[in-house]
Amino acid sequence: MEHENRTFEFLKEESSKKHFAELDFAIRQGRHIQEYGKDYKIYKYVASYYEYLENYYYSLFGIYLRKENNDQVFYYFLDFGDDDKGKFTGSRSLEISDKQVIIAILLLNLYKEKFFEEKEIRWSDIENIFENSEQKQLWQTLFFKDGYKRNYSPPEHKKFKDDISKILKEFDKLGWITWIDKSEIHFEIMPSIDRIAKLYKNEITNIDTISTYINAERN
Repeated sequence: MEHENRTFEFLKEESSKKHFAELDFAIRQGRHIQEYGKDYKIYKYVASYYEYLENYYYSLFGIYLRKENNDQVFYYFLDFGDDDKGKFTGSRSLEISDKQVIIAILLLNLYKEKFFEEKEIRWSDIENIFENSEQKQLWQTLFFKDGYKRNYSPPEHKKFKDDISKILKEFDKLGWITWIDKSEIHFEIMPSIDRIAKLYKNEITNIDTISTYINAERN
């Protein structure tokens, strides 16, 4: 017990008093912490105390504080391990729905396509994918009640936009996107979207599996 108390001495330091509670709350909710925007200070904290925090979460809760990177940008998150794909640990367990998985895969692909570009996405970009891409029938089947057809009513389009906005709000909480203009659905895809590539690598490389996800969501 004395050794454990010494192990957690870092919690008494001034930096921990300022930032641990905020970090702990965010990361338990499934957030991916990056050196960006409102997470800047807690990112600096977790980067400086990573080994201590890693030991803290594993010793007390049996869960892993992960450090991964995408495009040489590091991010941190809590993880149960490989047996709990699609769940994020914390004060509550968050499951990603099939629909959210598919949209996350879409954003991951857009992130990779914008190799040397800004990772900004506007509502018009999403509309274009759903209306003009080679896979438009799959996308429309996912979001429209009657499946694929040429024309949709204004209420159907409004519901579609609302559904996308709701999913993006969840991704903002996870740290996978950050809003530029929420009302206009204008956002930036964050490097941590790469997490979806590790969680769902088989689905990403198999379009037939994505089709199965869409059918499962509709049924």
